[in-house]
Amino acid sequence: MLPTDLHTRWEEVLNQLRLELNSITEEELLWLQQRIALIQTLQEQIHALFLDADGSEICRTCSGSCCEHGHNHITLINVVAALLQHKIPEPDFAAPCPFLTSRGCLLTVSLRPFNCVTFICNAIEAHMDAAQVTEFYRLEKILRAHYTEVDQRYVGSSLRGLFIGTHRLDAQRLLKRRSI
Repeated sequence: MLPTDLHTRWEEVLNQLRLELNSITEEELLWLQQRIALIQTLQEQIHALFLDADGSEICRTCSGSCCEHGHNHITLINVVAALLQHKIPEPDFAAPCPFLTSRGCLLTVSLRPFNCVTFICNAIEAHMDAAQVTEFYRLEKILRAHYTEVDQRYVGSSLRGLFIGTHRLDAQRLLKRRSI
């Protein structure tokens, strides 16, 4: 897809999700808010380990080359969280990652996709002690379980990213509950 096509698709997805969020039950909204809170807390904990390992400086020296490979990883729950918190950044789909700028990521840590939060390169892992590495992977496992729970609940959810999921759904609602 061309950047303009992706931007159009992004706007369509945002509008669709806004409509769906306005029509879900209070119970469903509460379930989403609870999962978002759990995911965001874990992502902040993982990021703290990244910061303790001097991850920001290591990333700055390589100019975020890992992030350039993260094109369109944003997931359903990340976008829902951003919508509910009124923190939707303007993506640049001509960039290698639509949320990566010369100043860093446009998404706060709590709103970043699973892949972005849980990827650490060898240089960063080498700056962690054994306890930090163990804690990182323990938290990653719990975080993955929460993302998987969302994936198993909604047809529009996938760890591979929201855009990949929307192409296979045609006109279905993204927050449509999966059949058990």
